[in-house]
Amino acid sequence: MVNQTKKGDVYFLSHGGPPTIEQYSSSPYKAWQKFGKMIEENLSKGIVCVSAHWENEDESSFKSPNDVVVNSNNKNPLIYDFYNFPQRFYELKFQSAFDQEIESSVLNALKEGGISITREDRGFDHGVWVPFRAALGETTTIPIIQVSLPASSDPKSSIRLGEALSRVKEDGYTIVATGQVVHNLRDLFTGSSMPYTKPFLKAVSDSLESSDPKSSILDAIKSPIYKQAHPTNEHFYPLLVALGALSKEDERNKQDLFVGIVDMQGNDVDSNLGLGWGMWKWSSS
Repeated sequence: MVNQTKKGDVYFLSHGGPPTIEQYSSSPYKAWQKFGKMIEENLSKGIVCVSAHWENEDESSFKSPNDVVVNSNNKNPLIYDFYNFPQRFYELKFQSAFDQEIESSVLNALKEGGISITREDRGFDHGVWVPFRAALGETTTIPIIQVSLPASSDPKSSIRLGEALSRVKEDGYTIVATGQVVHNLRDLFTGSSMPYTKPFLKAVSDSLESSDPKSSILDAIKSPIYKQAHPTNEHFYPLLVALGALSKEDERNKQDLFVGIVDMQGNDVDSNLGLGWGMWKWSSS
């Protein structure tokens, strides 16, 4: 039963790739299932998602690079935005709900936060449906809506998006941002050493434990190893959206779902041959 009085919580999930959805004994899959249990045991009115795989790329047509796009397709179809995988991954399904109340809450929050929007008839990319399918099964009645990342390469723009979206928590909606803590696929797929994985994962974990997580994360982005961990920004910036959505009280209510290094086979490794994963929940005060 939906808790009509509770403020929404905030999550960051590492979303991985399609193979992770079959790695049932892996730590990431178990963390997704833990996330699902948390959602179902204390149902919010719906979920607002921001994924690494949807950026506002057409900066020229907007008033500001801070502006975003909001999905207008109320069927929430799936986008199979990956290539050269076995056919079975393109046949996976995830059906979710949509209602006008969550849409209105998001549009009003962005407007009040000074962020201009446009709409797009779109579906859920794998940054949303892969972890959500593992967490909630093939079908859920929970209303879900997706918002893009801003076009700006300025990390503070992603924080500002989170600040604007934080208003939906007051309406009882949960915010879920998905990306990856370390995301260098070139090094991963070529079997190259990734000596930056462990130190950058630790830097992020330490930042989230600090008295000022937002400032600490911005400092981590300035570190020399950031561009090794993230040759492009889009998989890290959803974490900034999640942090932007937190009050000072929320920052202290953090729970780790999983933090670690995982190889392509889904094994936990204490080495530099895997991606850095992090999944956290911040409970609203």
